[in-house]
Amino acid sequence: MRTMPVNGLKAKRSSNLPDKVLCADSGQVWSALAEIGRQLQILAGAHKGEGDFSAHVSPAPAQADTLSLTELTNEFLRAKARAGRSDRYLRALRYSLVKFSLGRGARPVTEITVHEVEDWLHKLKLHPRTLKGYLGDVRTLFNFGVRRNYLPRNPAAGVELPECDPAPPSLHTPDTVKTVLEFARAYDLNICRAFAVRYFAGLRTAEVERIGEEAMKPDHVEVSAANSKGARARRRRLVTIQPALRAWLALGGVLPAPPANGRRMLEFMRAMATRGVTWPHNVTRHSFASYHLAAFQNAGKTALEAGHTEQILFANYREIVTPEQAKEFWSITPCRLSARSIKVAVIES
Repeated sequence: MRTMPVNGLKAKRSSNLPDKVLCADSGQVWSALAEIGRQLQILAGAHKGEGDFSAHVSPAPAQADTLSLTELTNEFLRAKARAGRSDRYLRALRYSLVKFSLGRGARPVTEITVHEVEDWLHKLKLHPRTLKGYLGDVRTLFNFGVRRNYLPRNPAAGVELPECDPAPPSLHTPDTVKTVLEFARAYDLNICRAFAVRYFAGLRTAEVERIGEEAMKPDHVEVSAANSKGARARRRRLVTIQPALRAWLALGGVLPAPPANGRRMLEFMRAMATRGVTWPHNVTRHSFASYHLAAFQNAGKTALEAGHTEQILFANYREIVTPEQAKEFWSITPCRLSARSIKVAVIES
């Protein structure tokens, strides 16, 4: 080792390193220092709210020039599956992204423009609420590409959609609930048990398909974080077993419920359709929240048992049903069924 004087001091350096590695070009040094100074000025202006500054956008890597929309979509769906997202969510996501990929799947993702996304949405001629869902899925896809440095920016971020007033949640009347549960009782006790838990404990369809009998405690239904649906809802909650639910559970049956796309459940739903029963999205859960709030007048308790916030509760359920309707709902218990009615229900199904 030998030393080099630096401002009167001696610094050691390895004798086997060439001089050109240790001696930087003075012009490059000053250019680098000037750039550092400029960036510090921009940062200082940003902290003060001054100056014309913007976040630096990194150029897309070379491989993104050949990465097709279909390839990005497949990688995105695989990542979501590995992250443990539900099958129901993955199916819905795939459906909307396949629609978007039609006619453009082989093109590089870097060629997709905001105007193209906007034109695709408006050509669908769907309700603004549905378009909002499609746009959300496409934005999520491109955000994934940005995070993985396949894209410099999200081409769907600038798309504007018309505003729409949120529709009030659809409910089943007490008479409809009676029809569903009494027919389910004669048709299949497992399905009857599942619908009783959906109506009187507010569990989502996917949650009822996941929980087993171990979740049915003496005084409450336990929904664990693992069985709860979706990232926002993945938290443990306890739902009180009210007398109406207890009466229906006493009939028997076993959870988990048949899957929504299973043959037995599909046959039951078709039989209900012939009796004029429609199935708006989350209708059993919306019924629970509305009748629970109207009957017990406790927003905190209803929100806690339903697994969402009081803000959502007041925005959607505050004035949907009357206390009289709620009283009728929570008084629904099994009636006596004759052997003939049970036989007819099974044959008609």
